[in-house]
Amino acid sequence: MTARLSEALRRLADDVPPAAVPEGLFDAARTRHRRRRAAVAGAFAVLVLLLGTGYALHPVSLPAPAGPYSDAPGLPTRLVDPPLRTATVRDSAPGAAAMLFGGPAVRTDWFETRMGVVAADADRYRVLDAGPLVPGFDALLSPDGRYAWIGASLLDLTSGRFTPDRTDGYPLAFAPDGERLVYADDEATFTPPNTYTTPYVGVYDRELRTDVLRVPVGTAWIPPGRTAALSPDGGELALQVRDEVWLTRVADAGADRAAEPYRKLPLAGGRLAGAGSWLPDGRSVAVLSRSTCTDCPVPSYRRTWTLALRSIVDDTPQAGQAFPPLRSRTFVQLLGWRSADEAVALVGVPGPEAVDRPEYHDISWGPYHEPGTSSVELVVLRRGAPAPEVLFHTPEGITDLTVAADLAVDGAVREAGRPDYGPLPFWLLAVGFVVALVVALPVLSLLRRWRGRRLHRRVEAVPPQPHPDNG
Repeated sequence: MTARLSEALRRLADDVPPAAVPEGLFDAARTRHRRRRAAVAGAFAVLVLLLGTGYALHPVSLPAPAGPYSDAPGLPTRLVDPPLRTATVRDSAPGAAAMLFGGPAVRTDWFETRMGVVAADADRYRVLDAGPLVPGFDALLSPDGRYAWIGASLLDLTSGRFTPDRTDGYPLAFAPDGERLVYADDEATFTPPNTYTTPYVGVYDRELRTDVLRVPVGTAWIPPGRTAALSPDGGELALQVRDEVWLTRVADAGADRAAEPYRKLPLAGGRLAGAGSWLPDGRSVAVLSRSTCTDCPVPSYRRTWTLALRSIVDDTPQAGQAFPPLRSRTFVQLLGWRSADEAVALVGVPGPEAVDRPEYHDISWGPYHEPGTSSVELVVLRRGAPAPEVLFHTPEGITDLTVAADLAVDGAVREAGRPDYGPLPFWLLAVGFVVALVVALPVLSLLRRWRGRRLHRRVEAVPPQPHPDNG
């Protein structure tokens, strides 16, 4: 490069005006960079928190509080429908339960097999999904409310975990002390067109962790719910087989644990009254006779149930005043006795469109499941009373119910309080995070564009500065 060319370039460079830099440009860029970095760090922190919370909630079951919230455990005076955000039993154990319930109000299009649990000492609501099972029939609550017997598994509601105890079939009844379980073998044989036969009914001892009795059936189907009862000492089984009640002693079981019934009581169209059918003295059982009413509360449902007591010694009816009839009721499930003259039971209330149908013992949908039931009542049946005393009535949409029999028989009731639905489930936290992310990203993008346009306008608004040599 020649000296003349170099001098010309220097003069040209000197004539170029200096670049105009808006005031605060570098501070604004530094602030924007810090905000972006903070936003990324915040999003990462939220993600880590979400995953950590989900890990903490999902695989580990939280125990129930050490102490009750009320003066004494009892059945709540009010039952509510748990919302979708309610925690599961496995994620947050409710403790010993007062009620296990289900029905259209509890199930949804997304959770078709959902059932609810409410604790005995406070209004802690939890939910569990146990498949197409019905509370009060093939999903039972132990007398003390600690265990939910679902299918062949026993769920401890104080820990949210399944116990090692496992029967070989579906549930029929708890013993009064909860230590023995009556179940029906689920390897039923199908006989066309629609009949079934149950191979045997077993009595499982939780302390021994084995069966102590097996009663061969083989010629009839044993439906879940209300078809079996153990005596107060757990030594005798009353089992309904079609139109008879079979009485069998655990002490009569042989080396193979099988025993034949020592007596069969004819029912003449009636039913065994449920898991609480044995009277406290162990010498009588309660049965239900079925008849037709004329002045029925539900005109289309003319069924009436009447409770009676039968001696296990000679099948003679017990003397005494009659129990009040149960008119227009779909089922009766006896829970236990306050005295020889006062029983506590769950009864099904039919809807206005329900129709009473004949009872078939050997088909899978009956007689244990009554499609016409619209609600369930907890009642006391007293000798000589004109009508049963209603202690509790489920709200609309809750049609399936099983309760802690110990609380019901003792008459333990507590005032319902504010419901506690537990920690948010993991799926709800994940949905919330995704929604927040979907909303936040467009907002951040709009803010970035707005700031860019604002900065551009500020740059255009700055006038060019003249060079000192040209001034």
